[in-house]
Amino acid sequence: MNSNGTEDLRVQKTITVIDQAFEELILTTDYEKITVAELARRARINKKTFHVMAGSLLR
Repeated sequence: MNSNGTEDLRVQKTITVIDQAFEELILTTDYEKITVAELARRARINKKTFHVMAGSLLR
């Protein structure tokens, strides 16, 4: 996930925790089995927050 540095600090932090949670999950779980719910739980964010951020994650 990339951050261009112009986002609000909260957005930058959220992107960072999602990135870290994904990196942890990919080491222990097959990619196809990773769910948004598990990723959000590990990142300590709401699933809705993940979906709102999804546009930023794909860039």
